[in-house]
Amino acid sequence: MTTQEARRIEIQPPADVAATAEGTHLSLEMPGTLPGSISVTVDDDVLTVRAERRESPENFKVLRRESRGGGYARSFRLSKDLAREGLSADYRLGVLHVFVPRAEHTIPRKIDVKVET
Repeated sequence: MTTQEARRIEIQPPADVAATAEGTHLSLEMPGTLPGSISVTVDDDVLTVRAERRESPENFKVLRRESRGGGYARSFRLSKDLAREGLSADYRLGVLHVFVPRAEHTIPRKIDVKVET
């Protein structure tokens, strides 16, 4: 294992979770994320978010480092009333926004009543 691999740390980003009638919204603070490195996956009942963080360019001589290299990783268990398909995600201003829709069978439906006269 190289020194760089030994220092690699996965940070669990802070998250806000909010429920609406349409589904669940997750907001994860992930500043410094490399644009193409974000991964959102669903495996059974677990939603997992992973991303890589920017490191200092190699031609820089680091005088002091207070931030850690590595990446972000966080998992959430999905309840049975949330769908496993139809999720959406976007990343803007250092925050990853993920929407998980409600499962079709949990959405209230109105049933028309036929009245015979």
